[in-house]
Parts: sequence; structure tokens; C-alpha cells
Amino acid sequence: MVGKEFALTRYNARLAKIYESEEHISGMPINMSNLQLFSTQRTSSLPLNLAYKAAQLVDRVKADLFLYNLRFATIVECRPTTMHTEIMAVVLQTDIDPKDFARHYDGGSAQAELDEDFRLRQAFGVRGLPAYLFEYEGRSLLANGVLHSADFLQAIEKLTDGELEPVAPEFSPDTIRGLVDRHPLISPIEVREAFGLRDVEEVRNLAQPLVAEGYIRIEVVHHGWFIRKV
Repeated sequence: MVGKEFALTRYNARLAKIYESEEHISGMPINMSNLQLFSTQRTSSLPLNLAYKAAQLVDRVKADLFLYNLRFATIVECRPTTMHTEIMAVVLQTDIDPKDFARHYDGGSAQAELDEDFRLRQAFGVRGLPAYLFEYEGRSLLANGVLHSADFLQAIEKLTDGELEPVAPEFSPDTIRGLVDRHPLISPIEVREAFGLRDVEEVRNLAQPLVAEGYIRIEVVHHGWFIRKV
């Protein structure tokens, strides 16, 4: 009634407020200054879903980093990632072959994978996000809502009848090196949770040897910082 452009401007502002409120839940830095995720030409978030499915079809290992980079561009850098040019910039940043990516993104195979995800969502009765599907030796368990470490451990213990038990990881420059090898861009909050540390300053102090040798660098962002492999 108020016009599409005005409505989307108002929606972007409301969405920014929702994202900003989640910063207090997760502690992860969020930058929503002048969010332009949607416009009169870009009214859907489905391109982001299709992009992730296309990345998985090209390289399932790199797809995890692609998803992280896409989230980083959207939530930390506040880029309009529903734009195809922004998606392709993340493709190149993640070192995914752009021709292979475009073949799946535009050719229908990514859409088929996404349709299967939607079918599974309906089959499992997922009504809200986040939702987690745990699978172990033919058994499955669906959990909804924001889960903490204890919730994950409880779900795994229940699903496996106690067959899988947690082992406390040792935190050292070598173990953080291994984590960064698998996740070249990572928040200190995620490192803190992975190793059960007190706070992010402890992460910063213990990561300094890797910073000094040039293996990683501290990337300062709005309301926080990240660890990035050099």
C-alpha cells in the first residue's frame, strides 16, 4: 500500500534491528549500518541458498569456507550479498572455480539440491531455525533452537546411548594452528567455545605466537575481531 521501494526500505531497517539483537545472544560482531540486503530488484534471499548449494556441488570441502565468507560479507561487512556480483566476489575469494559454480547455480542442479533440502525440512517437520539433525548408525535426532555446548553433548549422548564420549581438547599454538587450517576465518568466540577458555582475551594471548610468525593475523571489525589465516 505504501509502495514497494518504501516497504523494502522499512523492511531492511527492521531486519537490521533483528540482526543487531542477535549480537547480544551470540556475542558475534554484527554490522548493520545502512543494510541494503533487499531492494525492488532483489526481494528474495534464495540466491544465497542457491549459492551455497552450488558451492557444495563444486567442492564440498571449500563450501564450508564459502558459507562462512558469505555470512561474513553479509553480517560483518554489511554487503548486499543478494546481488549476483557480490556472490561471485565471494566465489573468487574462496578460490572456487567460477565456471563450475555458474554451471550449477544457473543450470538447475543447485536448485534440485535446494528442493531436496526443502523436502527434508518438511519431512522432519522443521518449523523454525536453527535446527540440527544428529545422525548415528541409522538413528536420528532433531533439535531446535539455540544450542549450547552442553546441549550438543546431551544430544550426542542420548543418540549414541553413551557410546561417544567427549574428550577435552588441549589448547596450544599447534592445536589452534590445526583449527585455523580447517577454518581459515574464525571468530575468537568460536575458538573460546571449542577449547573451553575463559574469554576472547585468553584466545588473543595464546594466539600471539602464530601472529608473531605471520601464520595468522588479527582482523579488527565493527564491534570485534576475527582470526584469519595469512
